Amino acid sequence: MYNHVYYSMDTDIYALVAKYGYKNLHIRLTELMREEYLYFQKQFEPVNTIKEVVTQELPVVKRKSKVRVKTPIATSEVREVTEDVQLSSSDLELKDIIVTVVEKTNNFRDPKEMKEYQKNAVEAKRKENEAAGLKATDFLTKENLKQWIEDEGRTYAWVAREKAGCPETQVAAQAQMMGLKSRVSKKMGRTMTGN
Repeated sequence: MYNHVYYSMDTDIYALVAKYGYKNLHIRLTELMREEYLYFQKQFEPVNTIKEVVTQELPVVKRKSKVRVKTPIATSEVREVTEDVQLSSSDLELKDIIVTVVEKTNNFRDPKEMKEYQKNAVEAKRKENEAAGLKATDFLTKENLKQWIEDEGRTYAWVAREKAGCPETQVAAQAQMMGLKSRVSKKMGRTMTGN
């Protein structure tokens, strides 16, 4: 039996095809998927380790050196010569490095793993906040939500997991009540309406 959801979706798709044509619809859909792919790829790419950072190709540095040149007039003049110097790892002085990982990113292949990770992270943040005497509503102010969601482009799930320690739906409801929308929600809205 044909599913009602598919029928409704097919109707919408055919309306878009009639309005914009297959070619234009395909081009725009491909662009939207590419934007979404790049966004999620950036969100879940692994963080470089210190070893990877140190072993990356070292930059070419310009070094000025003074060269004395004798001229036939018996006067000496100093000319500046600029040469390219490739630094080697032996030229580097290693110092103590403090590394702060802002957000742990995981590459989840299974939605169940992602849900479990989100649930555990929210619970851990809730306990951490409770131990500090804070409630989720302390974090869900208009200023905070505007900064995290609109200015920094964070998701409701990120705010729930990293800041508030409450369900993502609570963050979404609070943000929407204040007239704030995440970039992902705005993109999804544009995708649905075709604007």
